[in-house]
Amino acid sequence: MMRAMLTCPALIAIFAHAEDTRVYQTDKYGHIQYHKPSLTIRTDGRVIQTDAHGNKLYHKQQYQITGDKIVPVNAIG
Repeated sequence: MMRAMLTCPALIAIFAHAEDTRVYQTDKYGHIQYHKPSLTIRTDGRVIQTDAHGNKLYHKQQYQITGDKIVPVNAIG
């Protein structure tokens, strides 16, 4: 029983990150450029620049998608 309780939070954490959408840069032929920075769009509409290794760059300019507008925001909100 204790083992099942320990694995449940880990599964929840994995599924929470699975809902984020990653947008990659492409070249003129449509090939994905995995070695270049990409964007992560979170479920709350926040757009965060991400490096090639998947680390979110919170110190870079962030944006918030609200309705049909894209508004620049800082790391706090």
